[in-house]
Amino acid sequence: MQISGHGKVDHLAKLLLGVQDTESSSGRQAAARPEVGKDEVQISAQAKELQRIRELVNQPDPERTEHVERVRRALDSGTYDVSGRAVGDAIIKQVLTDAVV
Repeated sequence: MQISGHGKVDHLAKLLLGVQDTESSSGRQAAARPEVGKDEVQISAQAKELQRIRELVNQPDPERTEHVERVRRALDSGTYDVSGRAVGDAIIKQVLTDAVV
């Protein structure tokens, strides 16, 4: 993300934090006010891609919902059985996925 319009980072920080410069004259403050309308925010392509991915992640997955429902029914009926190898594979897959994302 790129923010432009004020030039100095410390000046921007003062504006954001509400800190007033005690040395500035009233004429300087009056001249700074019209610049407020000139600020621009540009979102980088990388930030847009991350936003798109976040939206995809938040969408419901019907296949996963069905799988969870099958497991829930098996647990309720007492027929759910899983091997230790399957659990280990799932843990490793999750750790690798978390490391990438």
